[in-house]
Amino acid sequence: MRDEAAPPEMIETTVDGRYQILTRVAAGGMGEVFRAHDPVLNREVALKMLHPTLAGDADFIDRFRREARSAAKLSHPNIVAVHDWGKAGETYFMVMEFIRGPNLRTVLADGVPIQPAQAAEVLSQVLAALGHAHEHGIVHRDVKPENILITKQGVVKVADFGLARALAESRVTHAPGTVTGTVQYLAPEQIQGEPADPRTDLYAAGVVLYELLVGRVPFTGETSVAIAYKHLQDRMPVPSRANPMVPDSLDEVVAHATEKDRERRVAGAEQMRKELAASTAELPPAPPLATLAEAAPTVDEVPPDRAPTVTIPEAPPPRKRRRRAFGRFVRLLALLAVLAAAGWATWTYLIPHRTDAPRLQGLTVEQAQARAEEAGLDLVVDGRAFSSEVEASFILSQDPAPGEVVERGTEVRVVLSRGPELVAIPDVTGETLQRARTELRGAGLVPDVQRVFHPEAPEGRVIEQNPLADREIEVGTQVVLTVSRGPQPIPVPDVVGRGASDAEAALAGEGLEVATTEEFSDRVPRGQVIRQSPAANARVLPGTTVQLVISRGPRSFPMPSVIGMSRDDAIAELRALGLQVNAVRVPGSSGDRVVGQRPRADTTVQAGRGVTIYIGGG
Repeated sequence: MRDEAAPPEMIETTVDGRYQILTRVAAGGMGEVFRAHDPVLNREVALKMLHPTLAGDADFIDRFRREARSAAKLSHPNIVAVHDWGKAGETYFMVMEFIRGPNLRTVLADGVPIQPAQAAEVLSQVLAALGHAHEHGIVHRDVKPENILITKQGVVKVADFGLARALAESRVTHAPGTVTGTVQYLAPEQIQGEPADPRTDLYAAGVVLYELLVGRVPFTGETSVAIAYKHLQDRMPVPSRANPMVPDSLDEVVAHATEKDRERRVAGAEQMRKELAASTAELPPAPPLATLAEAAPTVDEVPPDRAPTVTIPEAPPPRKRRRRAFGRFVRLLALLAVLAAAGWATWTYLIPHRTDAPRLQGLTVEQAQARAEEAGLDLVVDGRAFSSEVEASFILSQDPAPGEVVERGTEVRVVLSRGPELVAIPDVTGETLQRARTELRGAGLVPDVQRVFHPEAPEGRVIEQNPLADREIEVGTQVVLTVSRGPQPIPVPDVVGRGASDAEAALAGEGLEVATTEEFSDRVPRGQVIRQSPAANARVLPGTTVQLVISRGPRSFPMPSVIGMSRDDAIAELRALGLQVNAVRVPGSSGDRVVGQRPRADTTVQAGRGVTIYIGGG
């Protein structure tokens, strides 16, 4: 969304004597966002002006203040920072970091998905932001592409922390029996009116990941009710069916994050981020996120909200009459009666009667009812949920939280425990590890992998599982999978210098195959192993072939005639044949020619044998 011209009455307006409005950036259900200049710190900021209609709701304003303070405490590179907030005239405002870059709705405007590696990187940064907020007790409640921005440097920023809750709980915008939020991203528990928690944000993050991978939301319908019904009843579509480029590992991330029952959903943002990181190893590389920001129209912020006005009627002027003494006495009594009634009415209706919400977790409904009545509050049972920590039919959670200051007469909505959720363990022995993990996670169980060598089971197959199949255990329990690493490597025996048959028997005894070749050797006796490959003590799998080179003994050949050759030439020729030469001079001779040899020419000799030549002549 590009900057729009601000309305005439807003142009060059200064808010709170400090923030100079420049242009309007966006408008939405809670108000408008403007690009403004902060001359004190000499920087551009995003100024969110809430609708004046919200200012009349004291509960909303109270919550807005609390949520603004909480959001301002968040400091994270993936969260749009809140710098300031306050009241200007009849409305409230919030000052935030100004982001130059598109939101995800702009990136996905043409309905074309981004590359899987880019989608994983976007969501990883979103989860980093959500994890930081959850650690500080803040649940976003409205995670969607409009609230996720990408800077020109490729940094993902999440906006509007805190405002979603303030709007959802205000009397002005949230009538009884209704739900506030963007229906395409609402978790089932939000649709059912149950309190939101961090897993609610993770469901929406899973839907956003689906939309990034496919280019459209998973559920559509003619009405919001139809879409909400699909979130409650229909299975989440598998992204890879719409986009074959999506690997199974990302399908699993989406499925785990969007479980209907939040007890079976991924436990936290950091765990979901780890699952996402494990899936990116098999993804092809993609251009950096900065290219998405450069290619899309500029989006500077996310949709806003405003606050209301309230009119208090003036008290009527007092009547002034002169009476006689008796009449004045009667009037005085009447006046006192009126003042007493007015005081009672003021105490009852105008002065807030506040109390601390009592702690109800772990109590029975009867005990909680009595404690709520003591505090002047109304107890409402708002459903049941599975729990491994709270016994069935005891109170699991409450809203408002214990210790929160509320007005007397406020409803305290409680959720009762259904006890631990049990599920039958599927039989995954013999399955591949990936399929076994998918089946166990689909049943709400947590696979824990141990790898061992096995002489027969192929690598990557499940050999055993503990607990065994068909037993019932609590959802979220670990199931230990023993997975084959294939046959265990064995050391190759040292057979160099051993006879051929002995060497082959030793190798075969270790489960190894043998292949042999032969060559002459004047050092290794005939029939013995000259060398082997792989070398001794190398670790190989059973069935590996070991190459042996067997000696044929020294090479045999006819003795050449060197008579008449010079001494040096004769020695060189004989040594070249592998013979050991002994040169003997004939007594009384002075020549340098070979006059005799032993053995004589054409006699069969072997390499390495010694021969004698006789030098003389002259």
